[in-house]
Amino acid sequence: MWRALRDPVLAGVVWAMLALGSLVLRDMLGGVIVVWAPAGAMVAAFYGVRQQHWIRLALVLLPMQAATSYLIGTPLLLATAFAISSVVQSALIAMVSVRVLGGRARLPRRFQQICGLFAAAMAGCLAGALIAIPFRAEQTFAQFAWWYLANVLGVVIFAPVLLMVLRNLTSRGSGVDDGTVERSLYTLLLGCALLSLLALQVHEVTLMPLLVAAMVIAAVRYGQMASLLVVLVYAAVATALSVVSGSPMPYLGVSAAEATLVFQTWMVTMLATALPVAATLMHRQQLQRELIARNREMRESLMLFNLAEETARIGRWRLDLAGGRQDYSPNMLEMLGLPRSLAPDPGDVRHRMPPGGEELFEHIERNRETLDTYRFTFCIRPANQLKRVLQMSVRNEFDRRGERSAVFGVAMDVTEQVRREEALDTARNRAMKLATEAQKLANTDSLTGLPNRRHTLARLDNMVVVAENYGGPLAAILFDIDHFKAVNDTHGHQTGDEVIQKVAQIARSKARKGDVVGRIGGEEFVWLIAGTPEHAVSQLAERLCEAVGQGFAGTRLPRVTISAGLAYFRQGDTGDCLLGRADAALYEAKGAGRNQVRRAA
Repeated sequence: MWRALRDPVLAGVVWAMLALGSLVLRDMLGGVIVVWAPAGAMVAAFYGVRQQHWIRLALVLLPMQAATSYLIGTPLLLATAFAISSVVQSALIAMVSVRVLGGRARLPRRFQQICGLFAAAMAGCLAGALIAIPFRAEQTFAQFAWWYLANVLGVVIFAPVLLMVLRNLTSRGSGVDDGTVERSLYTLLLGCALLSLLALQVHEVTLMPLLVAAMVIAAVRYGQMASLLVVLVYAAVATALSVVSGSPMPYLGVSAAEATLVFQTWMVTMLATALPVAATLMHRQQLQRELIARNREMRESLMLFNLAEETARIGRWRLDLAGGRQDYSPNMLEMLGLPRSLAPDPGDVRHRMPPGGEELFEHIERNRETLDTYRFTFCIRPANQLKRVLQMSVRNEFDRRGERSAVFGVAMDVTEQVRREEALDTARNRAMKLATEAQKLANTDSLTGLPNRRHTLARLDNMVVVAENYGGPLAAILFDIDHFKAVNDTHGHQTGDEVIQKVAQIARSKARKGDVVGRIGGEEFVWLIAGTPEHAVSQLAERLCEAVGQGFAGTRLPRVTISAGLAYFRQGDTGDCLLGRADAALYEAKGAGRNQVRRAA
């Protein structure tokens, strides 16, 4: 019985010790909690045992966590809620991590695995934080972010370190990743501590990039675990500074809470940078071994590929860098605008290539270190032929020393596909242009080019809403052409249309930026003015009447005048109310003799 409960109890004791130590650091020494180490201990506990034992582990850890929180002054209900959120959080992270890695005994070796572990930590901590939210209704978003990041860092940093320690104790070994620790690593960690102590306090120049560089060096030289130890050193130094100076980053000159959030975000960013680098390097070594095997298989499949090439109308090319031999398929030479008879080894074809062909070799040179297959598209212009678009897929072959030994490429003529895509783009752009023009026509009066009645009234409604909600003056000047029927009867409708166009032109010239001048009837217009005092609006209306009265001088058109009604927006007005009062003022101006402005009562 004791052996079955030993590991869960030990995990609970470790969690309690880390939690109490963190709270003593905060409450008695005045430090800030940058990393919540107990979160890492919980994840390590779940990750370290088989899933069939998780229920027993949870049943032991729940009361131990709740009791610990209760003993330090947390209400029983709140302590129980925190314990539940912590257990759920840890179980979720451990479960996803095992699936990402494919087993508990495996280490992350690939970029995708590192990303999966980060996502598991962030998602699991978010789930735990959300469970606790109903019991922390008073917390601010900054407090939520601090607690969330502290948990994420605790999981990402402490869980792997604790698992490494546990593995070394059970195997009676020591080390980072491969079981060996070099003295240079201890020297590096000491240097990182001194550098971070300086970087977090210096005001005159920022040294933070040096901390990132040190972490990347640790990851490249010693692996992921060393980079976690470096971040752990940074966190320890920042915590010590918070005890001494009240802030983990004194050089920022902000509050301790703000500095803590900045430091936590910076540490998460560093981890997201360095750990994938180390995983990528390890993955690269694995890829090199796989490439050697794949190259052998590629040679065995060459005969089948030749058959597929002829069937699919593609071209291939291989260059042996060690021996200088080339192997062009006839289809490849034809695509490049060269005679098929030059196959298989046409020699140096750079000077024979048609315009655009040099781009092929430029891409190959730029990607000389690329391990995966890379693709690019380029154009050539053979003599007396149309432009040809080729899509290349190229793979570098590497020898055992990791040096590029050969280049293999496959080409496909995608000219017709590109032409179809360009035709579709042209048609799409033309349709969008026509739609824009149609929308403009739907909103514009065809005779004057001014906004039509529908669009003008819509703009008026928007301006009324703004004036109602935010205040500010709004005025409507409603005006029409005096005796316009006589103009039509005497001079004809063609001349009448030209008179309307001239009045619209004059009104548009008098409007300012932001004003709206629209035609809402046969010879009736409205001028909407926002943000202008009443006396200025009256002057604008008078000037408009004067400009129309003088604007026909020197033209072949009959001289006309306008009458205008002016109304100001009142709280509670609708667009129709405002125009109705302006219309009443307009008829008052006509009744008083026309060619004048009247203000609505």
